Amino acid sequence: MRSGALLALVACLAPQASPLDQARADLQRRREALIRAYDLEADRPRLDAFARTIAGAFREPAIARQAPLDRLPFVARDRRDFLERTAAFVSARLGVRLSRMTVRFAGLGRGTAGRVRMVDEAAVVEVSSRHRDDDEQILAILAHEFAHIVLDAPRSGVPAGSRDEEDMADATVVMAGLGPLLLRASYREGIAASGDRVEWDVRRTGSLHPVAMAYLTLVQAELAGLDPESRRRLLGDWIEPAWTVRQKAGGGIGDSRLPFPSPIGDRRLVPSALLAAPSPGPRVPA
Repeated sequence: MRSGALLALVACLAPQASPLDQARADLQRRREALIRAYDLEADRPRLDAFARTIAGAFREPAIARQAPLDRLPFVARDRRDFLERTAAFVSARLGVRLSRMTVRFAGLGRGTAGRVRMVDEAAVVEVSSRHRDDDEQILAILAHEFAHIVLDAPRSGVPAGSRDEEDMADATVVMAGLGPLLLRASYREGIAASGDRVEWDVRRTGSLHPVAMAYLTLVQAELAGLDPESRRRLLGDWIEPAWTVRQKAGGGIGDSRLPFPSPIGDRRLVPSALLAAPSPGPRVPA
């Protein structure tokens, strides 16, 4: 009886987690459960095959060897300017040749976040007005739509109507060096506090699993020639199991088991050269 009372007293005196700490712990448990539910080791051959196919689908091999980015390399004046700059940046990053581009926010249907229509080398880019104020979502939508253009090109070598088409589109964005950006956009945690009440939410978008994105981000970073510590910093909370599986698979610059040849000695695209808008430049209608 005394021991039970003593335990109850200790429990009462022990520091209690604040609602904010509890919300953070709940988010961490949810993320860890999502990671455990995905068998990266089993899916790795499929992801490696994606990486090889996508590298061949790019217009130039150097596109897959661009230095990965964890932030957009520009500051926009307003929403229209952000849409214009992001479309120009993404199309250039993925190597999509354009003679002209028109971009706009549009009242698209509930099931359509964005679309890109190509006629020859001219593009009409639309993003749903629902996402007008969401920078990360706009980036993810545009990158995914332009990735489809890369995969649908006649010379891409990607079979039409593949059941993995949506996963491959996300993988294409990652293999163009946008993995850290897409990973952050595809899984977003939020906490809102009001007085003593704290609520959390998770918004998950995209087709490819976040752990798969993390793994392919490491593959692409190897191609870009990043050192191990720089590669690790790209992944944040998604470092495992991607890092361990990649190392077990023989990851490392120059390793013969890489999905690609070693990038050492190859020319890499200079990121600043990719920021120029296609001539005569995208136009956002009023």
